[in-house]
Amino acid sequence: KGKEVTEHVPCKSAPIPVCDNGFEPIKVFDEGGCCFQYECKCLCTGWGDPHYNTFDGQYYSFQHNCTYVLVKEIIPKYNLKILIDNENCDPSGTVTCPKALIIYYKNYEVTLTQNRTSKTPNLIYVNGTKVTPTYSNKDFIITSAGIQMVLKIPEIDATVSFTGLLFSIDLPFSLFHSNTEGQCGYCDNNKKNDCRLPNGEIHPLCSEMAYNWHVKDKNKPYCESVPTRPPPTTGPPKPMFKNCHKKIAPNSYYEACKFDVCQMPNSTVGCTSLAAYAMMCAGESECIDWRNLTKGECGYKCPANKVYKACGPSIVETCNAGFNNKLKQQCAGEEATCNGLVEGCFCPVGTMLFGSGSDTCVSSCCTGPAGEPKQIGDTWKSGCQQCNCDKSSLSVKCEPLVCPPQKPIKCTEDGEVLVNQTVNCCQELTCGKQFQLPGANFSKNPCEHCLCTNKQDPKTKLNTIECQQIQCNVICKKVII
Repeated sequence: KGKEVTEHVPCKSAPIPVCDNGFEPIKVFDEGGCCFQYECKCLCTGWGDPHYNTFDGQYYSFQHNCTYVLVKEIIPKYNLKILIDNENCDPSGTVTCPKALIIYYKNYEVTLTQNRTSKTPNLIYVNGTKVTPTYSNKDFIITSAGIQMVLKIPEIDATVSFTGLLFSIDLPFSLFHSNTEGQCGYCDNNKKNDCRLPNGEIHPLCSEMAYNWHVKDKNKPYCESVPTRPPPTTGPPKPMFKNCHKKIAPNSYYEACKFDVCQMPNSTVGCTSLAAYAMMCAGESECIDWRNLTKGECGYKCPANKVYKACGPSIVETCNAGFNNKLKQQCAGEEATCNGLVEGCFCPVGTMLFGSGSDTCVSSCCTGPAGEPKQIGDTWKSGCQQCNCDKSSLSVKCEPLVCPPQKPIKCTEDGEVLVNQTVNCCQELTCGKQFQLPGANFSKNPCEHCLCTNKQDPKTKLNTIECQQIQCNVICKKVII
């Protein structure tokens, strides 16, 4: 018999680094899952019109309505590149906002964008084809809860999110350190070299460096200059995010919020800075339900069939068990990638999404003949069965249709015989004319036995039929009970 041997695995010491971006370092385990080291996050965020925090925490603002490289690999290893497409977002044409993120990975082009005037604003395209979340293939998963679109790439543990005026890019330090460039900077836990130009030189100002990452776009042969703005003023801060301050420094988000509110005619643009900070806090497991504390300025109205959650699951289960299992397998071992919290609109407690491409919340997972959702108590006919959505099992139960008893029928015309037919799923006896060869036995009604003889009727020239009444046995057998 085999013998089980337990052997201690020695682990190297794991010094805890101080991260320049202000985030707490995270544990990264080896393949065996026994030893770990601490790493800083490569997390780049942008919001508003727009404001940036680079991978290493360098804050700057940049207003130009062109397309730019957010992040690309200096030496290609994983074929990942992410662009940002900006647009004018105020009547004066002097302030820009993110319009779309374009993610290139392997042979894919994924576009996350929004139609700000639509009831369903989130739009997702994969290689130019519009798709509906939740969308997945062997290389990535795309989810959306109405507010936030999230692209997850389990193979490289990368997460990209976009909400229209807010984005974040989260890459593992172990795979991308010292190998990123673009407006998100050079991820090496040193914010001093984040303003990296395409030629590798370091610019003293990231706000001027950012323009050099412009991507040619035939639809945008221009870029607008940055206008001169007066310094902003503000009132005393409120403590709604206080619990998160010890985990994430709020300074850059606070300054960005002041900037936006003072420069934009619509004060709600400041909500983007609050949403950006709340999203970072959620990433640190600090959930803040902040929108209801803004006196209606930053409220979000969900569709009638859904409820708002400040921190809901990024992977939403549906009635499709096979699809759920597929997502779980893709996310196995990728806790940071698939188990994050996102803001959005979710099905109420006691209900779930009917399918990955559906926006319908159901209390059960019953489906009708055409695959449509059915509610508890619904009844319908499917083929020759009567079905219902059963309350106790929350599933479809079907039974054969109950056919009504048929009244006795007697065939009186020459050549008519009893014919068994299926009508509305029920067997019915009818009188029909059939050709029978001489010597054939048949019935014209259930209580007689007929024979096609060799004799012919001189008038009709048809063989005659002789029928005998079937005698019923009216004597019952004695049974001792």
